Amino acid sequence: MKRFMKKSLSIALLSALLLLPVMQVNAAEVSSGLSANAISEMRKAGMSEQDIEKVNQHFQEEIELIESGALDEKAKADQQLISAAAKKGTLGELGIHAANHFQTYALAASTLGTYGDILVAYNASSWGIDFGYPGHAAIVANGNIKTVEAFPADGVQLHTNDWGSRTKVYAMSVKGATGSQYSAAATYAQNQVGKPYNWIFINPWREDAFYCSQLVWKAWKTQGIDVDYITIDPIVTPMEIAKSGNTIIYYSN
Repeated sequence: MKRFMKKSLSIALLSALLLLPVMQVNAAEVSSGLSANAISEMRKAGMSEQDIEKVNQHFQEEIELIESGALDEKAKADQQLISAAAKKGTLGELGIHAANHFQTYALAASTLGTYGDILVAYNASSWGIDFGYPGHAAIVANGNIKTVEAFPADGVQLHTNDWGSRTKVYAMSVKGATGSQYSAAATYAQNQVGKPYNWIFINPWREDAFYCSQLVWKAWKTQGIDVDYITIDPIVTPMEIAKSGNTIIYYSN
């Protein structure tokens, strides 16, 4: 039975990988600086002008990363890694914990990923939401049909997982993670529902308020895995999570 399941999974994975769309980002689609509203909210939260400038520098770096195509290259490399692991039957070693990572979008379902997976959008401003930086991050809740996300308007909430029908997104697993770690990360995020949005982007350690990528980072940090790319910097951004060596991009659109 185990051999049959491994073979079936490998076939499903390889078939789905052939369907993976990888799109280059149009630079004109991404804003070029912090909005006046975001700066105002940061000031009201108590951030200094120096710290706001640090966030603005990150904003510019995020744009450069998006425009460079580096994440698309990482997505391609990661998907090749997944394909090779599927043939060997060693997906578990990569930390990929469920077959319907691939089955969901291959079947054109609206959900994307499974519990604990990380979802990142690289042009969330197109949703009409002012996060203060170009990008948004979410974590898939236990049950898969919901995501846990932090938005400026209402803080941390459960949302319908419709990411499979969205564009300009990356979905990723966490390298080397176990099924229990995925579940615990999702549970941690769900336990933060109802907490306010954190406009103090330089303080990702607080647990009384969260910004989107901070929530994802903290959920996995509690499991002993740091999904930030620049770990010596206090700001955790969506694109840094996507670029991290501890995440594996299995889907991009």
